[in-house]
Amino acid sequence: MQKHDLVHQPDVKPVVKPVVKPVVTHPITSIQFWTMLLLLLAMFGATDGTAQDAGQNLDFDGQFFFSYDHTTSNGEQSDEFSLKRGYITFRRAITDRFSIRFTQDISIDEEGDGAGDIELRLKYALLKMSLEDLGPLKNPSLDIGVVHRPWIDFEQDINDYRAQKPMFLDQNDILSSADYGFSFSALLGEPLDATAHRGMRTPPGTYGSIDIGLYNGGGYSALEANRNKLIEARIALRPLPRRLPGLQVSGFTAIGDGNNEFNSDFHLFGGGLSFESEPWRFLAQTIQSEGDGSGSYINARRQAYSLTGWGLFTELRPFSVPLSLTGRFEYLRNEDLEHTVNRQTILGVAYIFPNRSKFMLDVASVVADPLYGQNDFTRVQFVTEIRF
Repeated sequence: MQKHDLVHQPDVKPVVKPVVKPVVTHPITSIQFWTMLLLLLAMFGATDGTAQDAGQNLDFDGQFFFSYDHTTSNGEQSDEFSLKRGYITFRRAITDRFSIRFTQDISIDEEGDGAGDIELRLKYALLKMSLEDLGPLKNPSLDIGVVHRPWIDFEQDINDYRAQKPMFLDQNDILSSADYGFSFSALLGEPLDATAHRGMRTPPGTYGSIDIGLYNGGGYSALEANRNKLIEARIALRPLPRRLPGLQVSGFTAIGDGNNEFNSDFHLFGGGLSFESEPWRFLAQTIQSEGDGSGSYINARRQAYSLTGWGLFTELRPFSVPLSLTGRFEYLRNEDLEHTVNRQTILGVAYIFPNRSKFMLDVASVVADPLYGQNDFTRVQFVTEIRF
């Protein structure tokens, strides 16, 4: 992504983000230290009665997105069949308290000499430690390795249409869905019973849930470009757990530096309002941020831009057959340059199978500022999402 400084220097040439030499020794050393520490805890915390039985458990699942896209941009049209994404996941319990997860991320390389090749990356590679309840914090757990990040993980529990596009802040390189580091999560209060939690996928705490972690900051697909770490946290509260358990109010934040050698600022604050039920899902979010996690939104003096934005997602199931109507509406603005980074609308219809596999047809319209290396386009897309 390219950033320009047009506020005080109208005559400067566009600034191309320089190639950053990643420093890989620091994050790897940190991950190794914490992994060794938790493995030692596992050795002392395992219970003999269940360790052997748990060690025999191996779960395997997968998810693939195949698509046909018809895109119109700058008066030109293109048609393409493609593998949008794929995930293969292995899970295994190694004791009654410790388990591991390994998820392979499969995508198509779109840049450089390897364009067109199938890429394999780690999306998750973690050790999970289940902890004892801590007062009102129920079912707490600690993940270490390549782990989920708090907000995108929560958003994807509501918006099950990752096959259309990455989530709002992930798509715009502000937050990532996974990263190197560790995270702590817990329910607020006892879990809701199955009847109250029907139609929901977010954590089932009666009063909500929390999630906080320390990460490299650039995301699971980026190398660490500096020695700074990022703190990200989320809290979700159910104001009416008995009458409207699907209603949640959320707050989230990320504090650290962008993933570049200039240590540009990154301070994000956001809020969300969501509702989950079998016939209707909804999520509204708004953010205000100084910079971004990737370190891309910077000016010619390597200073972070001020960003604001909002996103809406809704899913309706008004029919007796398993058809869903979906809508996404998103807007991101650079306040310093008084420019719209992009404005996106996606409308779709999906046939949902019992295991959440899908056939989807959607139409997307994106209005983007060329200042950020993006162009306006309209896309009609048919996606087959296969889960197994």
